[in-house]
Amino acid sequence: MNSMLRSEIDVLSPQTLDEALELLKENQTQLKIVAGGSDVIVQLRDGIIKTSKLLNILFLKELRYIKQTSGTIHVGSLSTYSDIAASPLMREHAWVLVEAAKQIGAIQLQNTATIGGNLGNASPAGDSLPPLYALDAVVVTRSKSGQREFPIEEYFTGYRKSVLGSDELVQEIRFPQLDKDDRGRYLKLGLRAANAISIVDVAVVLRGRKADGSFAYARVALGAVAPTIVRSRECERKLANTILTAGRIQEAASLAANDAKPIDDIRGSVIYRKEVVVSLVYQALHEALFGELKIHG
Repeated sequence: MNSMLRSEIDVLSPQTLDEALELLKENQTQLKIVAGGSDVIVQLRDGIIKTSKLLNILFLKELRYIKQTSGTIHVGSLSTYSDIAASPLMREHAWVLVEAAKQIGAIQLQNTATIGGNLGNASPAGDSLPPLYALDAVVVTRSKSGQREFPIEEYFTGYRKSVLGSDELVQEIRFPQLDKDDRGRYLKLGLRAANAISIVDVAVVLRGRKADGSFAYARVALGAVAPTIVRSRECERKLANTILTAGRIQEAASLAANDAKPIDDIRGSVIYRKEVVVSLVYQALHEALFGELKIHG
């Protein structure tokens, strides 16, 4: 293990949000924020990030909440994936995110990893990110200077990069709730069932159901296929304002591969990942609209 992890890191543990923001303001170039630690500790061990000071925000109860106001869901950045999966509010009005939360590693990881950590880490393989894109989430950041708000597509600026300033932390994520006539699904393909980084993951959301059964708009988000999460706008246009038959969603799913820009790596080739995108988008749409898709093999 890296010797820095054993003896050379100072850990600051503020008890209030205001205290944490003051520490960030005073130590902008030195502090690395950590909560659950599932990403940061691994990156420290592997030498991906280097720091001599950690700001442990785990005790900031002000950032751990799930609530609803006027049709909007607010999720505090320190909410764990177990919090999200167990929340009746989330299961009723944000089930796409719940489906992702249940697939983020083993239960021990779900108990400690936070949604704010996924946003801070900014990895395109973060399992909660495609659902947040599909839900049209807004990221709220906070510093001593005040709040800033970003549509999630503007929050991420590149691979493991975001607009988050050195004196800021993520305060909450908010998005319009899903209602009973809306449809949505999250699916992930990994190398194994637990603790697997996504080869590809997708989230689909259909809102604004009309009398004829069509939907006013669609969101299709692809993970692990580019430096940031990708919205498949061609696919979305094909799905909106039309009757969605199995044939129609197959046509739409085939368009999603055009927006995927994957790389070859140990988890899969470019060609394989594009094929998986088409299959997962089709399966997610089919299951969102018609129920579980039975795959025979």
